[in-house]
Amino acid sequence: MKALIVENSAEGQARCARRIQAFSQSDVEMLDLRIKLVSEQEVYQHLEDADVLILGSGLGDLAAQIARKTTAQSPWLSIIMYVSSEAYSGGAFRIANSAGVRKVLKDESSALDLLQELVSIHSDFRRQGRVKEAKVIVVTHAKGGVGATTISAALSQVCDVYRKQTLLWDLDVETRDLSRSLAVGGPAAKVVSGWVNGSQDITRDTIGDAITPISEYVSVLMPPDSMAEAMDFVCHTDGMVMCQRVIELAKVMNDVIIIDTAGRIGPASGSLIRAADEVLIVIDDTLLGLTALDLYLTYVKALVLSPDRISFLVNGYSGQLLVLPEIESTLDGHQLGDRPWRLPPLPSDIKASQWPGSGGTLYSKGQKSTRVQLEAIAEGLGLINREEGIDESAESKANWWEKLLPNKTKDADKNV
Repeated sequence: MKALIVENSAEGQARCARRIQAFSQSDVEMLDLRIKLVSEQEVYQHLEDADVLILGSGLGDLAAQIARKTTAQSPWLSIIMYVSSEAYSGGAFRIANSAGVRKVLKDESSALDLLQELVSIHSDFRRQGRVKEAKVIVVTHAKGGVGATTISAALSQVCDVYRKQTLLWDLDVETRDLSRSLAVGGPAAKVVSGWVNGSQDITRDTIGDAITPISEYVSVLMPPDSMAEAMDFVCHTDGMVMCQRVIELAKVMNDVIIIDTAGRIGPASGSLIRAADEVLIVIDDTLLGLTALDLYLTYVKALVLSPDRISFLVNGYSGQLLVLPEIESTLDGHQLGDRPWRLPPLPSDIKASQWPGSGGTLYSKGQKSTRVQLEAIAEGLGLINREEGIDESAESKANWWEKLLPNKTKDADKNV
């Protein structure tokens, strides 16, 4: 959110700036707030690059004129006007309202009053699609080995091809399969450890330090560097607060956030499931898989409150080609309705299943039918719109591994 503050004196501009400085850093980052101070002579030169116009009380009667002209010239702008107590009592708020001002505040109003109004404006912008707010997908499973990590990586590459800024979050703290499969490692994980041990705050800057780009649009957030801190992160209740903070900030930095929870049940994964737009539960058609899912759903349903945020993805089919109604019948008692079953199943693709360490994912290594299904799944989850078309340079970006580690030999690749 870009705010243009207009005042007729340096003293007035400083007064307005102090209100913003009273905000907490987390509030500024959550709003993605950027400030520009200008005089009344400069205001019309900067309207095109602003979302909010804040008019200081020092402008007097000129403020209503600026508001009226701004409303006519840039009707998308939200206008906040400060006035003196005398002007407010004299009906200035009525004049301001007729000039298109959204909110009139007295000069002695607290910084909290301004913050509340900016939060309200930001909420309106989100509903209108005017600010970036990532779609959050939690990928989980009731039983290991069903391909949740494979699908997380593949969906991220679909997003890359469709030019969606994507954060791929690896919360598999024990095996780090996602990070290892994509050859991601190094000092970035120490930043996440810093969040856990308290040596670093979670800010936009430290999130930028903690992520590792693997393509033009996709970055990976690894688990903490040490196992002890990793377990604290996912198992301790403090991890809930940290996860919520990361999501809060990452949502304004990305179009899509894909979180591989490795099926872990705990405070951190619970908070992420509650915050997710979609909980993608990857299942297979084996008896153990279905009975495990029956138990797992009891936990997940208590977090999401409504089955409308749950989606099932049947992966692999164990070669028996069971139909969805047979799987659904096993879960009749959960009263899920039809929506969780809307995604097409993912066909078995033996050759593509060898993707880890190859420089691609199931998407780029799979058959055409696999790619088509993955794009349909991504669209069904609201991650892409296939009508927008793909990035024409997708072929050149398919092999992330080779791009990241150009000096590795083929023999070294095989050992990953």
